[in-house]
Amino acid sequence: MFVYNNIFKNDNEIQNFISKSEQKYKNQVLKIANEIATIPHIKILTLSGPTCSGKTTTSYILEHEIEKRGMTVKIISIDDFYRNRADILEDEKPDYESISAIDFSIFQSCVEKILEGKTAMLPIYDFIDGQRKGFVPYLPSDHEIIIFEGIQAIYPEILSMLPKNISKSIYISVADDINAYGTYFKKREIRFFRRLVRDFLFRSATPERTLELWEGVVENEDKNIIPNEKYADYIINSFMPYELGVIKPYILNIVSYNFNNGKEFHLYHELKQKLDKIIEIPSHFVPEDSVFREFIGK
Repeated sequence: MFVYNNIFKNDNEIQNFISKSEQKYKNQVLKIANEIATIPHIKILTLSGPTCSGKTTTSYILEHEIEKRGMTVKIISIDDFYRNRADILEDEKPDYESISAIDFSIFQSCVEKILEGKTAMLPIYDFIDGQRKGFVPYLPSDHEIIIFEGIQAIYPEILSMLPKNISKSIYISVADDINAYGTYFKKREIRFFRRLVRDFLFRSATPERTLELWEGVVENEDKNIIPNEKYADYIINSFMPYELGVIKPYILNIVSYNFNNGKEFHLYHELKQKLDKIIEIPSHFVPEDSVFREFIGK
């Protein structure tokens, strides 16, 4: 469990606290990039983890750091291999969490072409329309590392298609429960805070909608993601010790709740009570390139 009770006397102390948090996270990524650069036969990295772990930003940082070490990198989102929404409905709702949502025939074909050094036709998925909108050709270079990024990258069905002798897997998540200012937060709770804000800001999702989806998200994590964490070659902890202080005003003042909706009314007051002792930190202290910007925006 991570414990902190920081009291800040001035802006410099806040900035130092945030800088140390950022560096601790980045050191994890740099260590992986350094090790990958020393393994000549590695062709594929998988980057996975449960929802709102920071996969997207981390994949770009890895890309940048690996390329600084003399290689080229191609990031491929496994989300683009989803089948059409109409084909993955469960109880009239699209089940994007299930492994059956992935079009394995296209994924396997692309992997085979890439490993043969031939042109692969990578799919492009349109989440607004809920269907594949086309393909783009991709020809790998001789010294290129492919990063397959997505929650499904840890699923055994995906890993079985990637040769073990040329692959390494990375798992990212909030690694520990938190005790902040005497209040206990489960690590999954931290990711729920991130998702609540991210989905409101960038996906026009109401708090009720986030709650509706969360049950299925948790069920899938417990079944398909978390049990496979132990098989990862590298683990990254994306928790930022400052993040509860930054996200508190987003949760309470920026996310819009309908108090005529019983679920949203209860959620707001539950979160307000839970975050009561957390000292707020202005978001302008958070670096623009921080992984935490993935949830609160620029």
